Amino acid sequence: MDVLLRAIAAAPDSASPEQAAMRALAAVTTDLVQESCRRHGIRGLEAIALGRALTAGCLLTTLTKSPVERLRVDARSVLDSRGPGGGEGEAGGFLLDAHGDGTVRGCLRRGFGDTPLRATLERASGRLPLSPFLGRRGVLTVTRDFDMSAGTDSRYQGTVELVAGEVDVDLEHYLNASEQVPSLLRCEVLLDANGDVLRAGGLLVQTLPGSDGEVLAPLRQRVGGEALASLLMLPREPADLLRLALADGPFEVVGETPLAFRCNCGPAVARDIVAMLGADDVEALAGEREITEVRCSYCGERYHVTAAELRELAAELRLKRS
Repeated sequence: MDVLLRAIAAAPDSASPEQAAMRALAAVTTDLVQESCRRHGIRGLEAIALGRALTAGCLLTTLTKSPVERLRVDARSVLDSRGPGGGEGEAGGFLLDAHGDGTVRGCLRRGFGDTPLRATLERASGRLPLSPFLGRRGVLTVTRDFDMSAGTDSRYQGTVELVAGEVDVDLEHYLNASEQVPSLLRCEVLLDANGDVLRAGGLLVQTLPGSDGEVLAPLRQRVGGEALASLLMLPREPADLLRLALADGPFEVVGETPLAFRCNCGPAVARDIVAMLGADDVEALAGEREITEVRCSYCGERYHVTAAELRELAAELRLKRS
């Protein structure tokens, strides 16, 4: 079962856990990443990119320990131009939707095509780079809804420029620059020989108020490069990931959250999406085909709306308009 641990820890040079300087979160996300990739029908580089994003979402949305918190990430990037023709290149990035109860969903804005995984792995020195496929130029927008049932506005939104075209590096930059909390974020996905997800997990460490951001420097060295991927070569628990980051230093577990893939789409949501076309276009669509298919971008589920249902919807929209 996928799970996330929250802990507090002392600074690396302190042997006393009572002098907590950091909060540390570790998550094993193998099952939910596998499920999401299965639904999207992706593997290889696309699975690594989506898996890193889903893992980051689980870590970021459970910071407040509130099950009603919602975190949305919209990463919009432009791939570097290819060939002598110039131009802006293809759009890239990803979408992420995570909740404080440990549920998460997400999708890539575009596929990576037929890029050979083996050749990419052979060219990579250290950690597998995704920036050539996700795009390194663009913006990252993070929206936090702390209490969606509250009558007052409890939303916080921040936007930063992409700095690396890497999911966790850019989200770490957001935490440092927009939320202004010294942070270390690393997420990793391992593939089997067929390019399917074998294991996934991640770490988020942040300083507590009054602590210097320099306490993260030795941790950054320990989890850099292939360190996290090497640890995940064998089945691990979140506590194992914490021990890697903290060099077996003392830490105190203060909470645990089960994690899972979940999408809130359904027939009613699909109908609402079609309704956004407007009454005239909905009725025109009913005349073009007997069945209209609506596919959820977050989970790949397909919903079918009949021509009769479309005509009924168009009538409802006109009634509301009048």
